[in-house]
Amino acid sequence: MTTTLADTLSGQAISDHASAADAAARRGFGPRVRRLHGRIGAAHHRAEGMTFSRALLDGQASPLQLAALIRALGPAYALIEQRGPELAAALGATDLPWADLGRSEALRHDVALLAGIEASGPSVAAAAWLEHLHTLAQQEPHRFLAHGYVRYGGDLSGGQQLAQQANAILAAHGLPSLRFWQFERPIPELKQALHDAIEQLELSAAEEDELLEEAVVAFNDTQRLLAELGELATPTATALAATRSQPDLLPLLVKYDRPVPRYTSYPTAAALHSGVGSADLASQLQQPSTADLSLYVHIPFCRHACWYCGCNRITTQAGSTVVGPYLQALAKELALVSQASGRRRRLGQLHWGGGTPNYLNPQEQGQLWKMIEDHFDLAPDLEASIELNPEFLSCDQVLNLRRLGFNRISFGIQDADPRVQAAVNRIVPVEQLRRAMEWMREAAFESVNVDLICGLPLQTPERFAATIALVQELRPERVSLFSFAYLPEQLPLQRKIAADDLPSQRERIRMLQHAYASLTASGYDAIGMDHFALSSDSLALAARQGRLHRNFQGYTTGGEHDLLGLGITAISQFQTLLCQNQRTLKGYVQALGEGQLPVERGLLVRDPEVLLRRSIIQSLMCRFAVDFDTVALGQPLAAQRQFASEWADLQLLEADGLVRLGANSLEVTEPGRWLIRTIAAVFDPSQRRQASGSRLI
Repeated sequence: MTTTLADTLSGQAISDHASAADAAARRGFGPRVRRLHGRIGAAHHRAEGMTFSRALLDGQASPLQLAALIRALGPAYALIEQRGPELAAALGATDLPWADLGRSEALRHDVALLAGIEASGPSVAAAAWLEHLHTLAQQEPHRFLAHGYVRYGGDLSGGQQLAQQANAILAAHGLPSLRFWQFERPIPELKQALHDAIEQLELSAAEEDELLEEAVVAFNDTQRLLAELGELATPTATALAATRSQPDLLPLLVKYDRPVPRYTSYPTAAALHSGVGSADLASQLQQPSTADLSLYVHIPFCRHACWYCGCNRITTQAGSTVVGPYLQALAKELALVSQASGRRRRLGQLHWGGGTPNYLNPQEQGQLWKMIEDHFDLAPDLEASIELNPEFLSCDQVLNLRRLGFNRISFGIQDADPRVQAAVNRIVPVEQLRRAMEWMREAAFESVNVDLICGLPLQTPERFAATIALVQELRPERVSLFSFAYLPEQLPLQRKIAADDLPSQRERIRMLQHAYASLTASGYDAIGMDHFALSSDSLALAARQGRLHRNFQGYTTGGEHDLLGLGITAISQFQTLLCQNQRTLKGYVQALGEGQLPVERGLLVRDPEVLLRRSIIQSLMCRFAVDFDTVALGQPLAAQRQFASEWADLQLLEADGLVRLGANSLEVTEPGRWLIRTIAAVFDPSQRRQASGSRLI
């Protein structure tokens, strides 16, 4: 049996910095080099360029990519070797073996060697790196030398593995070997000399910290170049090419990256307090109304926990043993709601969420549907939707849901790549996802939604592009594309996810941009900040007609409907009342046993200014624009005077190209849509006092 070099190298760390053996080796280093290795080692786990590096080790890179790498490195090495000796000597490091380390001559040789390979165009990452080096050479020589250390250190360690495979790839195409990674002196000697010289640098404590900081910057500069190379001549290059011509959003997203709410309500759920209770909800339900109602029912149970999840859920394998008592509790809550209302209300919308609503078996689902029918009239054009976990789904279960009366259905894909699925403890084979969609089409559901999450562990632009391609194949009517909020301090289950496995900020942006470009090119309209719908779907129609609404269920067409929530943790949303049910099963059952609507906390909203701010934020989140002549219940207002401090903030956003300001209007630009939560937060005074929510990236 033949063993390839890729087989031999499989499983090895790409750099000594990231290997287990490095921990032992570091004990022989000086204190500065130990700290440098610690910083760079941590950076390796989130390196943008590792996709290309691993592809190279697996023999999947192309001569085009290798030629682009060699051409891009030349100017930076030339500058390091031109200015480095003088700058290092001035800081006391006189023993750096520049002649032995120097790569410029080898790079010139290799560029000539690969001259027959077509040029791939100038490297944006290499140009930015070179400009940065020029600035450091003039102003901060100790930071400049950090780049030399990182580059030569990498060439002497992980670069040796890359060299073997790079030359094997070139040989397979009839090309000679590169000299770039070849050193005349023994590599262990050069490593030691490099480490000794770095220890010689005479630096203040502040400069020492800056050296360590810049080493990570230097590492990331190189990784951006490798990430750029990863997009050349790869199987997903065509699919990802559109994102390369899009504007670089990272600087703006980093600039404004602070916690902000998702604004499914205003005020947000963080403002709810225990001073509002069951009597307030009962009073609200007593108010006469002929309008249809939207009903949400929370089913909290899950068979197993998905590690990314922030939903209110109860993980159990007990099945009907726990479902039976929970249905009895829901029956009591329905009776209390009817008692407080004093009349039958008609439902225009019905939604079952979770948890996992299909944790209930068909008989239990039928029982719950009948309980609802016993207390409410159902509109002839009722929108009845349900969320499903496709993992244990069958055709009979899907057909049963349609027979009950559900006409809209949603299921979570999150990511179709098995490695990503394993990293979040939610494994659903692609074939099961395809079968689930086939069954939903067979059952003639009017609309199917799929959920995706960008930013999960082990996601890469290439893997997520494959998931987007699957979605295009399945062609659901709606797509929800959420950005993963990593909050392990607040969500203990997320502590099972290693931060080092999460994609970088730049990778997340590329994934989101690619998804946006692919879906909008496939007949989907972008809806609000994180939804897509086929142009013929009612959600897209509502968006075009200005009827889109946002509540705790996300984007909806039922803006005129009050929302009543049933079940543990469920939230109700009326014009002047927000309230949430008890958040523990014990508290929920206890309140019902005492004959009380199970409200734990809430908020009364009657202040006209708060209601005005709600209208502004709702308009921004749903329409990306505000007309201050009409937003205040049809009454014009002078926004620049009434919201003077907010207008000043908007002018700063306008300077960054995120909004366009009129005399009395506000419009969000295309780049600004990526920061819509930040723009909406301008009108939220609580965010001025203390930022809260999840970060943008």
